[in-house]
Amino acid sequence: MFGILYRTNSSNRNPKRSRDSLADSIEREQAESPPPQPQPQPQTPRLTSTLLESSGAEFKAATQHPFLVSAGKGTLSKHDLSRWLSQDRLYAETYISFIGSLIARVTLPCAFIADKSSSLRWRVVNLLTGALTNIHREIDFFTTTAQKYGLRLDQSFSDSADAEAGAFGPNTTTAQYLTLFRSFHLDPEQSLLEGLLVLWATEKCYLEAWSYASTFLAQDVKSSDDADGGALRDEFIPNWSSPEFEAFVRDIADVTDELVAREGALKKIEVFRALWLHVLEIERGFWPDVGGGS
Repeated sequence: MFGILYRTNSSNRNPKRSRDSLADSIEREQAESPPPQPQPQPQTPRLTSTLLESSGAEFKAATQHPFLVSAGKGTLSKHDLSRWLSQDRLYAETYISFIGSLIARVTLPCAFIADKSSSLRWRVVNLLTGALTNIHREIDFFTTTAQKYGLRLDQSFSDSADAEAGAFGPNTTTAQYLTLFRSFHLDPEQSLLEGLLVLWATEKCYLEAWSYASTFLAQDVKSSDDADGGALRDEFIPNWSSPEFEAFVRDIADVTDELVAREGALKKIEVFRALWLHVLEIERGFWPDVGGGS
């Protein structure tokens, strides 16, 4: 019935009027409909997140060592802390030439850029020059803190007479770090991106390791009761697990991931994974056995 009635009534309409009404209706619908929204573009996976997610066990082994537990609990002796800190000083001093080699790999744009934060290359340069400033400050921090708490910065792991006579040098694990850092100013084939990844990997491990140590700091213990006199509790651990250091590590990850996306470099994921795992292996060995050898 309704279909017949509809056809009967429509046969009496003015065809032109019907077409005009239909056009008006379409125009109204188009005017009332929101404009089509652009489809979101798929985001490039973050290299740093991908590496972290793919190596949970290795990362834990590199950042949750018994040495760090002892450091957080205040049971690490001045002798053991001095041995480790002496190796870390060598790491920090070689870090300077490593950062310099990365800066040398950045080609700044010829165009004048007033807002340097809008240029990835300028952001990389600013990050790296900031790292140089930080490491100089860190080395001075080592010196003043060691003097304050009676620590040595040239304490050998061997405890031999030759070491006491001045034959101090890197142990096997530290030598691996020094070789890795020096490779970037000896081998021009190593890319800026690979260097940034190494920088992020080392700093990420350091941050996570000392943040882990900080979880063992007891609130009801006097610094003077710690085996090291409070050097770790009052000076080193707060510095190495600070929000400022965390922000620095996050900035390295950001520029590294952005450079990966810009260069379409995820196709080299296995190269980056090998570098990352190499750093984790070195970092695991960088923590000495408490009260024992390297």
